[in-house]
Amino acid sequence: MKKFIYTATAFLTVVVCLAQNSIAQAEYFWDTDPGFGLATPVLATDGNFNNAFEQLNKTGIDLPPLGLHVFNIRIKDNAGVWGPAFKNVISVQTTLGVADFDLKNVVVYPNPVKDILNINLEQNITGVSLYNVLGQEIQKKFYDSKEITIDVSNLLSGTYFVKVTSNDGVKTLKVIKE
Repeated sequence: MKKFIYTATAFLTVVVCLAQNSIAQAEYFWDTDPGFGLATPVLATDGNFNNAFEQLNKTGIDLPPLGLHVFNIRIKDNAGVWGPAFKNVISVQTTLGVADFDLKNVVVYPNPVKDILNINLEQNITGVSLYNVLGQEIQKKFYDSKEITIDVSNLLSGTYFVKVTSNDGVKTLKVIKE
C-alpha cells in the first residue's frame, strides 16, 4: 500500500456537563474499531487540545485499499472517558490514475432518484455496488451492458454511494434517494 501525504481537518467538540471537561486525547481509525486507546493518535497542531477546532496534518499515513471506507475519530476527556466515534464515509481513489479518466463519462440519473436509477457508460458495465452512508454494501450485481437500471424503490430516503465497475476502471458516485 502506498504512503500518501494526508491532510484531514478534525472538528473536536468538548462536552460541557456539570463540570467542564476538556479534551485530553483523540484518535482515529479506518473501518474496524481496534478498541479504546488502540487506534492511531491524533496530535493537536499546537500540542494542546485547547480549541474546538484542531487540524490533523500527518505524513505517511497508510490509506485503506481503493473504495469506500469509514473514517472514525473519537476523543477522550480529562476524566478518562472516551466519547463515541464520529464517522464519515470516505471514497479512497487514485489520483490522476488512468482508471479514473476512463470512467469519466459515467452517467447516473435521475439524481435524486425515486424508484429507478439509470446508469450509462460508453463501455460495458461489469458490476454495480450500492453502499449506505456507513460504507456498508447493501446491494451488488454483475452486468455486461452499457445501459442498466436499478430498482431502488425499497430503499429508505437518504444518501447512497454507487460504485460502477467496468473492465477499464471504477467510479464511485453519490446518489440521493427521495
